[in-house]
Amino acid sequence: MNTYDTMLEKAVVVSPLKSSDIFGVIAEMLDAMVASGVLDAGKRDEAQQAVVRREMSASTTMTDEIALPHGRTDVVDELVCAIGLHRDGFDADAPDGGLTRVVVLMLVPPSAGAGYTTFLANLSRTLMEGDKRDALIDASDRESVLAILRG
Repeated sequence: MNTYDTMLEKAVVVSPLKSSDIFGVIAEMLDAMVASGVLDAGKRDEAQQAVVRREMSASTTMTDEIALPHGRTDVVDELVCAIGLHRDGFDADAPDGGLTRVVVLMLVPPSAGAGYTTFLANLSRTLMEGDKRDALIDASDRESVLAILRG
């Protein structure tokens, strides 16, 4: 199994997201990671600081309803991610002025290398397809979300 498939298999899916701004969404997704056991509760705040610090240095909100907040942190031993879907969208100051509906939050260990960039490249290519983004928003459960992202 390649890195992309392995990461998707471990991904936490949060749907629907309820927060109305990127920092609330980050907190909501980190809470879901703790609840699912992929992030230790005692390391949650440190993880949030890493992601917020990265977001403050340069927004990870993209065009086409996508945001990819992430942070390098030693609170994880391997790349972990959460996929969040916001049915109505929220304003995250996207470059195209649109609302953000698909958020992929990643916690990246300092030692991450090519696996991280490969995962991000594959994910980005998939999310740039409008029909797949729309299908994600309409997906009813985790397995449906993962099936869409697997292609």
